[in-house]
Amino acid sequence: MKRHILDCTLRDGGYVNNWEFDAAAAGRIMDHLYQSGVRCIEIGIMGKGGQKGKSTKFASFDDMEPLLKNKKNDCRYAVMLTQADAHLFDIPVRSPYTVDIIRIAFFPKEWKEALKNGAQLIQKGYEVFLQPMATFLYTESELEILLQQVNRIMPKAVYLVDSFSNLYPKDIRTMTDHMLACLDESIDFGFHAHNNIQMAFANVMEFFDTETIRDLYADGSIFGMGRGAGNVPVELIMEYLNRNGDAYKIQPVLLAYQEELKPVYQKYPWGYDHSYYLSASKGMNSVYSWYFMNHGIRDILKLDGLLDCIKEEDKYTLVRNQADKILDAVRKE
Repeated sequence: MKRHILDCTLRDGGYVNNWEFDAAAAGRIMDHLYQSGVRCIEIGIMGKGGQKGKSTKFASFDDMEPLLKNKKNDCRYAVMLTQADAHLFDIPVRSPYTVDIIRIAFFPKEWKEALKNGAQLIQKGYEVFLQPMATFLYTESELEILLQQVNRIMPKAVYLVDSFSNLYPKDIRTMTDHMLACLDESIDFGFHAHNNIQMAFANVMEFFDTETIRDLYADGSIFGMGRGAGNVPVELIMEYLNRNGDAYKIQPVLLAYQEELKPVYQKYPWGYDHSYYLSASKGMNSVYSWYFMNHGIRDILKLDGLLDCIKEEDKYTLVRNQADKILDAVRKE
């Protein structure tokens, strides 16, 4: 068993700056991560709207070429694909010029299509990582059914995803033990955390204490860069693993933040905030806090009340027309 860090700065961090990492800056960040000892780097997300060489949002695999021209043989490179957008892209067979890993993110209602897509990508030679977003939304029986079907296609890894950042270490232990009891032992296991309630690092430590023969992956980003409250700072994961026998070099990561990401933070700060705590406490996607605040809601108690108006079935992703109706009602008061 090996504990891996998967760095997602260029993907999850893109929610902060609209994925505006040009190829030169992204390349330098990737070099710093490699120098630090990270051997699994997510270079961005599949999506429309990015410009080749100026963005880590890729409309095609050709758009990734500037970032992959200096691939290291002992490093694996990943890209995120949301199941909702999967039909928009023509994904080629894996080659030395493509990413090695495709991570498929999906909500509960999409899992059948995601597994079908995953099986096709495995046939094309990719390591497939399945990311069941907001994993806590599944009942125990639903999770068992999902994992039984996962075992049939044999992806490289499956994740526990704390999308809404409302899990505590005891929840991580309970869910991890339950998922591993259902998952084929040859399938690796990963964890993706968010930091809305300041539990991201504690949850990663609990996750990495799992006793298993399979490899474990934990996502992190430089200085915790990510939407809203952000992610687990990758440098903290390195420090923890170093105290348990690994040998990551943290200085290159500190330099990457200082030279590439600190100016972004000063313009678009991320980190713990009461608005994101509120969304986590209500078991909903933090995008609602972001949306309401960006539409003029500044009073924290008013935001608290607006979040309570979101229907239970709409909590997992932004339903814009419902959010707009709530805002319209507030403006008429």
